[in-house]
Amino acid sequence: MLLCTSAEAASADLASGVLACPSCHAGRLRSWGSGRERVIRLHGGARQRVRPRRGRCGSCRATHVLLPSWMAPRRADAVGVIVRAAVASALHGTGSGRLGRELGVPAATVRGWLRRLRGRAGDMRQDATAMFGVLTSGRDAPWLEPSGSPLGNALAAVAACAHAAVTWHGCTAAEDALLGRFGLAAALAPGG
Repeated sequence: MLLCTSAEAASADLASGVLACPSCHAGRLRSWGSGRERVIRLHGGARQRVRPRRGRCGSCRATHVLLPSWMAPRRADAVGVIVRAAVASALHGTGSGRLGRELGVPAATVRGWLRRLRGRAGDMRQDATAMFGVLTSGRDAPWLEPSGSPLGNALAAVAACAHAAVTWHGCTAAEDALLGRFGLAAALAPGG
């Protein structure tokens, strides 16, 4: 699976053969149909059908789904929905029952998101902080202030990356796509 900030740009890159294979790092991905259609729950209860592109490596023959970074791998909810729950929990201590009612999802689902993000908060913060250093290299960037919890610190680092991408690199992607790109989507992925 590859996370792509822009599905349109990823499709163009796939068609032109510039995407490197994340499995073997030697081959290039070429278009290989589409992944299965998914219905993703968005903020406010809206739903969107998505059929992500798939690529296949010319060298190792591995296939990879190009997933828009506003989606979380193997999750029925968009990153934007999940991040709202994580922020409310980390900053205000809002419980999963209340968050579930506000977002229109079962409380058990919210508990699963929060458990996964809290369990990976250290790695997410470390990765986002390293990316923040790359994005702000040679610039007078503000220091990341501690928020009072490991999850809050990780979310602050991811948000700082998104802000730096827009401010210093002219990125025009949607906020949810940037938050997913800079750590939230990978932290929500199953495994590890």
